[in-house]
Amino acid sequence: MKLTLRHPLPMGSKTLEALTFRDYTMASDYLAFDRRGGVAQSIALIASMTGTDETVIERLRGIDFRAAQKVVDTLMAQDEAGAQEGEDLEKKSEPS
Repeated sequence: MKLTLRHPLPMGSKTLEALTFRDYTMASDYLAFDRRGGVAQSIALIASMTGTDETVIERLRGIDFRAAQKVVDTLMAQDEAGAQEGEDLEKKSEPS
């Protein structure tokens, strides 16, 4: 998933114009979530899921940071829904 930044970040001779998120979360993303709280947690998750350094994420303008948080929230909610589906299927296959 690609998030185009409303306020691109200058990075030396280049400019970061978008963040590209993986289509899934990994255990390492949840580890970042577990170690920190609040905004630091969100920064760590966004960095982990985009393969971007946290110091770059810290430079995002507020509107871009909030948009990135929404992408993370959506991906994590999809994981939760998938986990719930797996639990429901498991219960159905258990003998009564």
